[in-house]
Amino acid sequence: MTIVAAGSGESYYRMYAGSGPGIELGGEADTEASVEYEDRVILDDPYYAEGFVGDGGVDSYRYWPTVEGSPSLDFVNDGDVTLKVYLDGELYKTVEPGVGGEERVDPDAPPEGEHLIRVEAVGGGQSEYTLAAGAAGTERFYYEAKANPGTTADNPDYTGYVSGAYGFVGDGGVDSYSTNGGLSSVSNEGSATLKIYQDGELWATAEPGETIEQSNE
Repeated sequence: MTIVAAGSGESYYRMYAGSGPGIELGGEADTEASVEYEDRVILDDPYYAEGFVGDGGVDSYRYWPTVEGSPSLDFVNDGDVTLKVYLDGELYKTVEPGVGGEERVDPDAPPEGEHLIRVEAVGGGQSEYTLAAGAAGTERFYYEAKANPGTTADNPDYTGYVSGAYGFVGDGGVDSYSTNGGLSSVSNEGSATLKIYQDGELWATAEPGETIEQSNE
């Protein structure tokens, strides 16, 4: 499958392909660390892919429909260029700018949730962490630009299907999420000290092995 930017302009896009891991990056996908926006397949349910293409450029993926012979793909085109999607060399769908506009893919777009959360590993070391938000710790989290949930990541980050987030960060790295409730807890399982920021302000410093809880009631 190929996604082509049909003309001048740029598009950050998202592609949903139903339940299960039916998408893999292809040879034309941008996966180098040097690119500004890496194409990636997100480990969620359903799995989906997102990327960037512009000015006649091409991205490619391998795609297996949930039902063989019956492709079903839904798109978000967060940009100003029309996308043409080809399956096995034949035009499958034309996606105009603004389709799926209730979702934002552009990394410079405002956070999807009300509160922006940043997890920063201070100095050396590596840690796995768990975040919760809301009065009962049940608020959903959303990936933001610094999270790394893709299948190409050695240690992917996850947002819970219903609530929470958990991930991996180390050696001065940063992950970011958003949520509609205030943070309520963080757990640090590893060797790095973590600084947790909410809306740009330091919420807590979690030392290795520490769990911090704060009431939102």
